[in-house]
Amino acid sequence: MRSLLDPGHARGHDKDTGYFTIMGRIDDVLNVSGHRLGTMEIESALVSHELVAEAAVVGRPDDTTGEAVVAFVVLKRSRPEGEEAAALAKTLRDWVGKQIGPIAKPKDIRFGDNLPKT
Repeated sequence: MRSLLDPGHARGHDKDTGYFTIMGRIDDVLNVSGHRLGTMEIESALVSHELVAEAAVVGRPDDTTGEAVVAFVVLKRSRPEGEEAAALAKTLRDWVGKQIGPIAKPKDIRFGDNLPKT
């Protein structure tokens, strides 16, 4: 029998029902100071904030932590500039810290008008 599951996906298996649940992609895991963080979990925390419409999270190399969390955020209102952007980025970092933990706080948050869909 051929497997219908892509081995690149993390999944859970419910032994009672026999169902598999796709939890996300294995390669969408960041290693920040030895902690494995799912990008989807951080994106969900950001989107749960009342001002955020969409979010995408990626990792970038970091000399201190090995990998740093970088978030791209689209707001439900216009994109902030200057000091307003810095203040909102701090608010969102603190939000993620409360939702997941301080290790998940994005090191860099960039605001845009939209995210690529492909």
